[in-house]
Amino acid sequence: MHSSHEVRLQETSAIGNRQSKLERFEYTEPHMGVFFSIVLYHENETLANQAAAAAFERIAKLNKILSDYDLDSELNHFASAPTGSEIPLSDELFKVLWISRELARETRGAFDPTLGPLTQLWRTTRKMQQLPSPEEIAEAQSRCGYQKLILNKRRQSGILRQNGMLLDLGGIGKGFAADCALETLKAYGVESALVAASGDIAVSAPPPGKDGWRIQIETLTESNEDPDAGTYVILLKNSAISTSGDVNQFVVIDGKRYSHIMDRKTGLGITHRIGATVTHSQAIYSDALGTIICLLGEKKGIDFLKRYPGAEARVGYLDVETKKHYITTPLFPEPLND
Repeated sequence: MHSSHEVRLQETSAIGNRQSKLERFEYTEPHMGVFFSIVLYHENETLANQAAAAAFERIAKLNKILSDYDLDSELNHFASAPTGSEIPLSDELFKVLWISRELARETRGAFDPTLGPLTQLWRTTRKMQQLPSPEEIAEAQSRCGYQKLILNKRRQSGILRQNGMLLDLGGIGKGFAADCALETLKAYGVESALVAASGDIAVSAPPPGKDGWRIQIETLTESNEDPDAGTYVILLKNSAISTSGDVNQFVVIDGKRYSHIMDRKTGLGITHRIGATVTHSQAIYSDALGTIICLLGEKKGIDFLKRYPGAEARVGYLDVETKKHYITTPLFPEPLND
């Protein structure tokens, strides 16, 4: 479960306007397998640098907690603990697992933090360009299941009920990291900032003299030749936006295109062409809900959003004749006309 790279920053405010001494500062660092970008406004460069450094440090710490790539992460330590043992969990890991498990229940396991065995199998598939056998898929599936993840809120602990379980927070972790980085910037007195992690963006107050941050949305755009490329630009403030889909992450095996987004039932990447851009007050939710829409399909996905007041979506999909269609929920931001 991973998000894609189709939301682009289009903010072009001039540095320091007459009403304000605020200046624009930009920073980029690699974390969680993608580039995290921070844009912030501050009147003091030294303090701006300190705030950005603290935000990146928070992201790096979260990676040590949530990563399924890092064998030494808290997530992997939990997964490798003796089966059935109760393990105390950090605030961050408990929160992300709790929300993930709730979403797993609501989606009947379509979105599921325990799909690690299938994720690992699919990574090998993409590398080898060869589909796993039905036996390999069935074996991996047998080690998945959110019902086997027991969480105790009072003791902030977790238990994995089966041997060989693996956890994967790829469809929610980067959104949570963007939220946390924005939170850190606020704690350092930064009121106007943007944090972008691949397809997940979280923003606070607008740049000085502006109504919002300009964000260019590429929900299901294949290339710059696509007539839809670069045409959907919105203004966003005190909000988050995420795009999920297979535009940048997919594999073609035996002539069939598979997404990097895992289908629990088949044990393979999804094959229906779909992209979803979701807005929500928190990136942890916009990130996960975008992935969920891709998993459930456009109609069931949009219907699912009704469980989350404040969540809005734009969904692009290809029909059986490979014609592109877009569905937008009523309150999703309208594109700018300029």
